[in-house]
Amino acid sequence: QRCLGWDDAPMSEFWAWSWTHRIGDANRFFVKQPASAAHTYGHKFVFAEGFTTIGPHWQEKLWDNLKPTFDKALCEGLNVLVWHAFVCSPDETGIPGQQYFAGTHLNPKVTWWEKSAPFFSYIDRCQFMLQQGHFAADVLYYYGDHVPNFAQLKKSDPAHIQPGYDYDVITAEALIERASVHDGKIVLPDGINYRVLVLPDRDVIALPVLEKIKELVADGAIVIGPKPAHGETRENLSADDAEVKKIAAELWGGSRREEAQTSAFGKGRVITGKTAREMLLADDVKPDCEFQADKGDFDYLHRTAEGVEIYFVANRTNFAASARVAFRVAGKAPELWNPVTGERKFTAAYQEKDGRTLLPLNFAPCGSWFIVFRENAAAHPAVINEHSDELSSETELPGAWTVHFDPKWGGPATAQFDSLVSWPARPEPGIKFYSGTAVYEKSFERPAESRITNHESRLLLDLGDVHELAEVKVNGKSCGIVWCPPFRVDVTDAVKPGENKLQIEVVNFWPNRIIGDASLPKEQRLTQTNIRKLTAKTPLEPAGLLGPVQLLEKERIQ
Repeated sequence: QRCLGWDDAPMSEFWAWSWTHRIGDANRFFVKQPASAAHTYGHKFVFAEGFTTIGPHWQEKLWDNLKPTFDKALCEGLNVLVWHAFVCSPDETGIPGQQYFAGTHLNPKVTWWEKSAPFFSYIDRCQFMLQQGHFAADVLYYYGDHVPNFAQLKKSDPAHIQPGYDYDVITAEALIERASVHDGKIVLPDGINYRVLVLPDRDVIALPVLEKIKELVADGAIVIGPKPAHGETRENLSADDAEVKKIAAELWGGSRREEAQTSAFGKGRVITGKTAREMLLADDVKPDCEFQADKGDFDYLHRTAEGVEIYFVANRTNFAASARVAFRVAGKAPELWNPVTGERKFTAAYQEKDGRTLLPLNFAPCGSWFIVFRENAAAHPAVINEHSDELSSETELPGAWTVHFDPKWGGPATAQFDSLVSWPARPEPGIKFYSGTAVYEKSFERPAESRITNHESRLLLDLGDVHELAEVKVNGKSCGIVWCPPFRVDVTDAVKPGENKLQIEVVNFWPNRIIGDASLPKEQRLTQTNIRKLTAKTPLEPAGLLGPVQLLEKERIQ
């Protein structure tokens, strides 16, 4: 961490999910360490090479692989993604052209390039928000300068403070040179502050570190950890040991190392026999962000910026989930910011209790929100207990679809789909192995009973299941591109009384066409690439619009 802290750009990496390589979070995420280095050495940005894989190729789904992987990295502290990899692929290399053997392939030759802006807008919004102010955490963990010494994952939790609290790890150098105490908190020059310093479960400590700890406690810091007995270096061993024992006796008293007790020294306290979590709860410092839910797996990150509290909260499961989330903020109105769409609004469904704000949240599969507290709650009072997301009507679009494929990529110019099925389920090779954009068309009538003239109600088109992303056009007007659940757009301003023309441009990824080409003679192939992992025996990927496609009318949308 000392080397990372000296860097202008503390950086590590994280990997996209794969069923063949680096399986599990412990093999994929390495962000907590550079995040702590950035926070404790005064750097604004936390970089990471991201979305690395070693196969499969062009198969990393946006919504249930890249997005939750990115969200996890954000909750570990990331705020600048360095994409791995964007490969230069000249025209003479064909399409999809040459690629690096590893990484999530991205360049203008991917099928979804022209519709990629909303996905990258999500990444940009998240990064911008998490570059504001500074990281907010309760615990600073001194983990010494031993080798090996690496804080890989947030859930490694060396201070034993989770769930609901967060932490940084700090080196001897940063602790000695940058830490001081203000109003009972350990503060760093950039404004970041911590309620407690936790020491590792070791009986050795560097004498300069112990001298610094004595200074901090005298000024009002709270320190949790075992009583040290020896110096950490072999230089001046006996003299250091004697001085360590002397200072330890001043701070910890005459207790034995394993005894549980609280000792007062100066303005501060030294505590043994308790975890940081136990100490914070005993001091009535409630968790900073706490999820109350019957099911789901949630994570968060908190930043504070000149009186504005910014929380990023994420659903780590691939199913919809609801939770009542408690934020350790009082007196300020919660704003709901949607990083997928850019929409934001004050929410009327919240309550304050015991110094925290309780907010009911509905999460889409792999969904996420920013919750921002900045304005006085009196100006935006709570008026309801729960978010309302009620359907007043739900109409599935009936009948067959006309679907247009690009003949240049082997597809028929026009095909009829009597029902919405995955392209590989069709018998035509030009559809079964198709990769690229296909346009689904049909006409529909605006529901006669619709109340969309009332501004409180909106008419939505829900696409159901989509592989992989789609743009919706009604009467020639684009209503938006969707790439994650709910695959849903607002069509209120595009529909008209009577008949409406609907077009849904659906894009899948490259594998199916490359797999289909693998069984063809070279001169008949439509694709050209140096990647050889996709063969005629590779299973085809689901593709296209699977639906059901429905018109939904809603009174209020969260």
